[in-house]
Amino acid sequence: MENRRVTFADYTTDLELELLGLWRSSFSHAVGIEEDVRAEVVQGHLEFLRTLNPESIRVALEETTGQLLGFMRKEGTEIKDLFIRVEYLRSGLGSEFIRQAKEETAFLSLNAFELNKGAQRFYEFHDFVVAQRGFASADDNPWATSKEQLADITYAWKGSDHG
Repeated sequence: MENRRVTFADYTTDLELELLGLWRSSFSHAVGIEEDVRAEVVQGHLEFLRTLNPESIRVALEETTGQLLGFMRKEGTEIKDLFIRVEYLRSGLGSEFIRQAKEETAFLSLNAFELNKGAQRFYEFHDFVVAQRGFASADDNPWATSKEQLADITYAWKGSDHG
């Protein structure tokens, strides 16, 4: 992770606004859309974030500044979200989150939009295989303006030393 000292920790709600900003900008970057900054949209995302189980979220913090560099939300064996601050992509943070998740379980699954080619390369590099293709819900993704944008890939990983 370059020369930065990074601490991985449990999420605390005092990070919610920083996490929300990171999540929104990283998502927009990943799928190639302009970030919707309308107050009602941002508020809706914040309200959604507040419904999540804080214990399902781990964060990566820069040790010196405490800046949030990335986060992963994992529920059981499913990785729900993995986002890294755009300027820290390809720094090893995502790989460290995946390593930690693999240590906790013998099986993992996740979804990635087909638009997100970087995520596809990343997960395939980390031995995830395509388990299914389909379409995400338009209701859950109001940013999408076409069905093609909702094309979704379910990836799975099974540890080699687990039967």
